[in-house]
Amino acid sequence: MIETAKKVTNASHAIIVMSSSFVQRGEPACFDKWTRASCALRCGASMVLELPVLFSAANAEIFATGAIKVFNDSGMIDALCFGSESGDLASMEEAAKLMLNETEEFQRLLKNNLEQGMSYPSARAQALETVSHISKEILSRPNHILGLEYLKALYRTNSTIQPFTIQRKGNAYDDPSLSGEFASAAAIRKALQEENSTEAFLQVPDVLVDDLTKEISLGRAPATWEHLAGALHYKLRTTSAADIKEMFEVTEGLENRILRAIENGYMVEDLIDFIKSKRYTRTKIQRILTHILLDLNTKEVEYFLHRNHLPYIRVLGFQKEHAELVGELTETAKCPVLTNLKKAPEQLDKDGMHLLALEKLATDLQAMASPNPLYRAPNRDFTIPMAII
Repeated sequence: MIETAKKVTNASHAIIVMSSSFVQRGEPACFDKWTRASCALRCGASMVLELPVLFSAANAEIFATGAIKVFNDSGMIDALCFGSESGDLASMEEAAKLMLNETEEFQRLLKNNLEQGMSYPSARAQALETVSHISKEILSRPNHILGLEYLKALYRTNSTIQPFTIQRKGNAYDDPSLSGEFASAAAIRKALQEENSTEAFLQVPDVLVDDLTKEISLGRAPATWEHLAGALHYKLRTTSAADIKEMFEVTEGLENRILRAIENGYMVEDLIDFIKSKRYTRTKIQRILTHILLDLNTKEVEYFLHRNHLPYIRVLGFQKEHAELVGELTETAKCPVLTNLKKAPEQLDKDGMHLLALEKLATDLQAMASPNPLYRAPNRDFTIPMAII
């Protein structure tokens, strides 16, 4: 992906914006962010920037909006490259513009579809196909969904960044099989969780195998939700329905169903199975549980979404031969650039320190999700240096 992106954009460098300690699936990241940053650098990225957990553990629209904020505020990105199932940028751009300017008919159809019990993504896809000639496939496949949100975010912010898309190859995103040229990330994670790393590592670049094997052998990975069951139960048992209602993405009385879930099971898997429904997908429930665990409420997310600029941009790592990019970022960025968190109090305002505290909590929780208790210590954000390859 990195090699192809550089070719199609004719770029001299590839800069990655990478999810924080919790990811868009609503789960703790399988490997910690420094390991993943190192992987990106070994595979050709020049620099890796962090997508704050407030965005990275959210729905596609918020995730993409946060990523574009990072790129826009960096002041040094001229092209955005993302994967998609079709590789058809023209159709995606048309769909994104229609979604940004919803007609009354579209809104009526969307409302009707939701009232019939469809999930929001399905309801939106069906409504779009009805009011246009665009296939609902554009809005119902996962990489398309995220890609459309990147495009919408670029248009909303009048960004000068030019979008490109690369057609996804290999197995479908949720295909559990490890066969074929490219297995899905879901299949690789599942194999690692089932201690089948030998077969899983046949599907990742050879240059990463030693580092990933070390993380697994030490018990720092793979991090899973189940190791957070105790923390999640404590949070749910000490939080009122009224407070859960204020958490991000909790709607329509879902807080009551969430609290009933803890009376019907202890394992996180059992809680998710109890809460999910035709309307609320597994992924959405996982994100909501993440928001509750992080105490992330709707007002907080909306506040940071509507700020003109991010409180900071954080560098997670860079290639030694491209070290000048860090200096260039510091010069061009529209907000403070963090490379050493110990200096954060001198660089950041109140909002920045608040966002950083949320990041620290997310990192601490991801560490708690590690298999080996020896590696669940807090404050890793302040003790682990940037990844430099």
